[in-house]
Amino acid sequence: MLIEKLDSVLEEIIARWGIPGLGVGIVEGNDIVYARGFGVQSLETGVPVTPDSIFCVASITKCFVATAMMQLVEQGKLELDAPLIQYLPDFRLDDDRYTQITLRQILSHTSGMPDMDEDEYDELVAHPESDEGAPARYVSALASHKMIANPGERFAYSNIAYNVLGVLIAAVSGQTFEKYMQARILRLAGMAESTLFFPEVPRHRLAVPHLRTPKMIVNPVYPYHRADAPASFLHSSVVEMCHWAITCLNGGIFNGPRLLSPAGFEQMWAPIAPWGFPPLYEDVGLGWTLGHFDGVKTVSHGGMGFGWTDFLTLLPEKGRGAIILCNEESSARSRTIRAAIHAMLDKEPIVNTVSWMIPISEAWITGGIRAAYARYAEIKDDSAYFFDEDELLNLAYQMTCAQKLDRAVEALELNLYVFPEHLDSYLLLARLRLRKGEHPQAEAAIQKALALAPENATALKFLEKIR
Repeated sequence: MLIEKLDSVLEEIIARWGIPGLGVGIVEGNDIVYARGFGVQSLETGVPVTPDSIFCVASITKCFVATAMMQLVEQGKLELDAPLIQYLPDFRLDDDRYTQITLRQILSHTSGMPDMDEDEYDELVAHPESDEGAPARYVSALASHKMIANPGERFAYSNIAYNVLGVLIAAVSGQTFEKYMQARILRLAGMAESTLFFPEVPRHRLAVPHLRTPKMIVNPVYPYHRADAPASFLHSSVVEMCHWAITCLNGGIFNGPRLLSPAGFEQMWAPIAPWGFPPLYEDVGLGWTLGHFDGVKTVSHGGMGFGWTDFLTLLPEKGRGAIILCNEESSARSRTIRAAIHAMLDKEPIVNTVSWMIPISEAWITGGIRAAYARYAEIKDDSAYFFDEDELLNLAYQMTCAQKLDRAVEALELNLYVFPEHLDSYLLLARLRLRKGEHPQAEAAIQKALALAPENATALKFLEKIR
């Protein structure tokens, strides 16, 4: 593999994007061939990132949950095509179709179950609960939620659905979700120091999440809620995530008993529904995303939000895999992923372009929003930067997470100045205006969204809420 140039490429990406901390690991066969930490765990403490620093791996957690589900299937305790209510008879949604939802559909995000929007997620983690009853209370509260599609009809990503699986695993195994995962998945995969229960994480090793506001800061609220652990809150290190990659590539064996059969992994890695974002997100399997990179099959899962970006990708045909753990939230993830995959494919890794969000943020910090507009005018034709309509949207989300609502509104207005037909910017702008008590401005934003997409269900629902 061409990993000798990876250090310098990653260091340049970190410098260009202003990344606080990054951990990267690469495996080949049974060996960790690359494990490095860059930057710091926290801008407030300055503690360096090492391969043993602990990051939240966010939605990569889902591939662990899917593996546990397949384990229970192989034990004869679950059937993939059985209805969920066969195992959780008290489960309810405000829609009769919920009785048809199968375990296979939940694992492949084709259940028709809804997901939390950003406001709901922010509210959840802003009021953390860590007692054993939290997951059951969360699932009980879903009785007021509506389905968004018929079960099996289409792909629709749902964190909610995976959180229900955590309650299911506990019910079927007779243990708490966290204890089952620790004993039957993590320890067998050489991950004894990883945990799904945040209170157990040693704080001196923790890489905390950071937000751009536009200045980079530590997220003032460490995001966690026990009920959301199955979807989002495994905490692990580069070294132990490398052990997980080795376990998966070896068909379920690390250095001891097999945790799942090779056939179980093959079943998880078979396409169920199209995702539609090549090269890495072509299809969804059971808890994994499937794609191809330069013609080579990839089996992956990413995670992003609250000030983290993570990615795990396996190249089963090559017997290689890589893990990226980062304590900031930006499209730099795509650059670090590609650099690692290029190295695994014996190709020279490159730094690539930088998001326009970076110079915009830098100008904003030094000169305010007017300077941000001026900086855009200077760089709009500069090929060193890429211009995507979601980049400032993500910046606005981070500002919202940090309770910088006025700045988030300014970020969205700049985004709409550049991309005047960006539907999601109008939707978020309406939500922020409403949170600020600015009802006429919120309705005006929604009306612009509806002018772009008259049948958009989110916009129509929001308009009804405003009125």
